[in-house]
Amino acid sequence: MTKATLVHPPQTSSTLPVISYEVAMSRPTSHLFEVTLWVKNWQSSTLDLKMPVWTPGSYLVREYARYVQDFVAKSSDCQQRLKSRKISKNSWKIETENCSEIQVSYRVFANELTVRTNHLDATHGYFNGAALFFFIPGLEKQPIEVTIVPPKPDWKIITSLASVPGKSKTFRSQDFDTLVDSPFEIGIHRLYDFEVLGKPHRLAIWGEGNANPEKIIEDTKKIVEVEADLYGILPYESYLFFTTFN
Repeated sequence: MTKATLVHPPQTSSTLPVISYEVAMSRPTSHLFEVTLWVKNWQSSTLDLKMPVWTPGSYLVREYARYVQDFVAKSSDCQQRLKSRKISKNSWKIETENCSEIQVSYRVFANELTVRTNHLDATHGYFNGAALFFFIPGLEKQPIEVTIVPPKPDWKIITSLASVPGKSKTFRSQDFDTLVDSPFEIGIHRLYDFEVLGKPHRLAIWGEGNANPEKIIEDTKKIVEVEADLYGILPYESYLFFTTFN
């Protein structure tokens, strides 16, 4: 990834932009995630957005931007649609003169079920943050909130990110790197809790198959124990495992 360039003047923590996302999927059979990005307290005349060309643990250039469609930028305080243009294969520039509250909506086609892509159909929604979310160059260390809007009341949400108290179906990431390393599974999946060396672990299973949860958990515990012995520590408070069957 090319090193990002700061696009706005240095700011104090009290004036830094507030970044949040909403992810909806009102028509799952369309394979389209409906994403809205809100940037509040913006103080520059332009806003640059970039879609990653990488994902954690994968060492190839990924063309995630090709799945983005219907990109629209608006401002609630300026009460107008904002001019925007695509300036490279994975970069957009938005004109934001005198506008401090920016809303960007777009859709992402999701019909590839792998650990590095997104998948949405009538049975579930799975997304990898690098393949769904833009980042703002220079603000990668800012906290980000993500609100999920499931298409059906019985669809559950599972992710390793912590829930935000008092906000329904909303999760908080400490920065963009954490966000793209924290996939989401939304749907009717099976969820199993277990403990290893005093720390909570969870196993989420989606899809039909011959999985034996008890056996998977038994084997997973052994793997975790060996890793802990090698490194002398489990460097996390909790851990989530995903298992999917196509």
